[in-house]
Amino acid sequence: MKKQLSILLTLLLGSSILTFGQDAKGILDKLSEKASTYKSIKAVFEYKMLNTMDQIDETQKGSIFTQGEKYHINIASQEIISDGKTVWTVIPEAEEVQINNVPEEDESDFISPTNILKLWEKGFKYKYDKEATLNGKQVHIINLYPEQPEDKSYHTIKLFINKNEMEPAQIVIKGKDGTDFTYVIKSFETNLVVPKGTFTFNNPAYEVIDLR
Repeated sequence: MKKQLSILLTLLLGSSILTFGQDAKGILDKLSEKASTYKSIKAVFEYKMLNTMDQIDETQKGSIFTQGEKYHINIASQEIISDGKTVWTVIPEAEEVQINNVPEEDESDFISPTNILKLWEKGFKYKYDKEATLNGKQVHIINLYPEQPEDKSYHTIKLFINKNEMEPAQIVIKGKDGTDFTYVIKSFETNLVVPKGTFTFNNPAYEVIDLR
């Protein structure tokens, strides 16, 4: 579980990037430009972990709410909450909360959910793959390749971008061990009012495990 959450979780920004085929940079620039107008994002997604060799095929549903560097994720009977500095991993069944500092951006597999729409801007090469139909809608598929692959547990991230709305439709992270992590975006809302307390956790009834 920690592996899938860490892969779900960092996002990086710009250095030398290679462009191939169609105007991948133009598409990604539009994605980043639109993302910069969002004051908040709320999305519902379906998460799938697949490894045919190891006979792993798991599907779960989740949701995420972000604002700036803050996020609140619900997935797999737990919550991951961050105010941009601290991360609370809440396990309601055990009435337990684990506390960590937000990982540094250069930590190998950390992908911050708050920058997912700008992931390509730093630390990745990219290549336009193709245009396809996904759930009845036209999407651009762009592959991202880490510039320092030796530090990653994955070799490729595939972005499926809704052609008309310039919004993420699906993200696939292809692991070096043959495991694919797929996130299908079921709904995507922006600029919503964020309820007070969304990005912090304080419940004195829970056992606290402070790992900072």
